[in-house]
Amino acid sequence: MQKFHLSWDDSRHALGIASIDSQHRGLMDMINELADVVERCCDCEVARQHMANIIRFTGEHFAHEEDLMHQHNFPGREKHAAEHRELLSQAVTMTEALKPEDFNRAVLVTAFLTDCAENHILHDDKALALYLLEKGLN
Repeated sequence: MQKFHLSWDDSRHALGIASIDSQHRGLMDMINELADVVERCCDCEVARQHMANIIRFTGEHFAHEEDLMHQHNFPGREKHAAEHRELLSQAVTMTEALKPEDFNRAVLVTAFLTDCAENHILHDDKALALYLLEKGLN
């Protein structure tokens, strides 16, 4: 299932904010672990546990970003925080819908998480990082 693996590339993914970059790498690693679990076995409960860990970690990461946005008065913080809430809500809904008889849904959740992580880092978080770098954070 290599198509659902994320590969960190400094030229694309590094935002220049050490704490955010570190968390993004961790999130990518967790999503890749989920992809490996989904590829190796058809145990929905194991996949669901991995998904729950990703959701927990992502919630903590989003809280960190939102704290930085608040501390530095990021003008797009309400919109960015709303996107965080929506992504988490979608991930929770998909995880809760995972049933043992429909393991293909785990593949879909993995694809969703992969796409969301990649798109959010490359687009939404880049704008935040540029603002924070201008404020002197690194």
